[in-house]
Amino acid sequence: MKDELHTLSVEIPGRPMEVVGKPPADGRVAFRKPEYRYCAVCGTRLECRMEHDEPRPTCPKCGHVVYYNPSPAVGAVIMNGDRVLLVRRAFEPKKDGWSLPSGFMEFGERQIDGLAREVQEETGLAMRSGTLLSVEDASDDPRTHSLLISFIVNEWHGEPRPGDDASECKWWSICELPENMAWRNHVRVLAKAREVLGL
Repeated sequence: MKDELHTLSVEIPGRPMEVVGKPPADGRVAFRKPEYRYCAVCGTRLECRMEHDEPRPTCPKCGHVVYYNPSPAVGAVIMNGDRVLLVRRAFEPKKDGWSLPSGFMEFGERQIDGLAREVQEETGLAMRSGTLLSVEDASDDPRTHSLLISFIVNEWHGEPRPGDDASECKWWSICELPENMAWRNHVRVLAKAREVLGL
């Protein structure tokens, strides 16, 4: 039987088709994988073994395998009219760059709950609900490879004030972002937000 290429043409507004093997839109930084020496389960010194053509730290005693997985992060698009709330980063990497209120999820945390925690920590705002906007590959963060899960915040209250690792909070026109945006995937998220919100 001939191996045929099967295609399905689907267009979803605001959702571009992704192509396998295409280089990341951000370019790719050289991630340094953490070095694991001892098994987290039984304490035995790890050995490097091949699994599916990939070298992985493996415990010779209990068989525990260390997998290097992307870290999930969440980001908030908080709107006030046609303005979006951004925070200025207080620390490296990308110190003084502007970004969405965002951060890494904690183990066992739901996406929306992690988002509410990050928004509270960085802006002092209390959010009650949000709508999923996009999932973006984040390959320009030198700390780790991460996936940014972004939401448009539907309900929030309070007055923004910087906290945690933010040195400043400021409302920006979503159509005129600052030049020194910290993360390129945040720029892509805001472009999608403009499209979805018709701005």
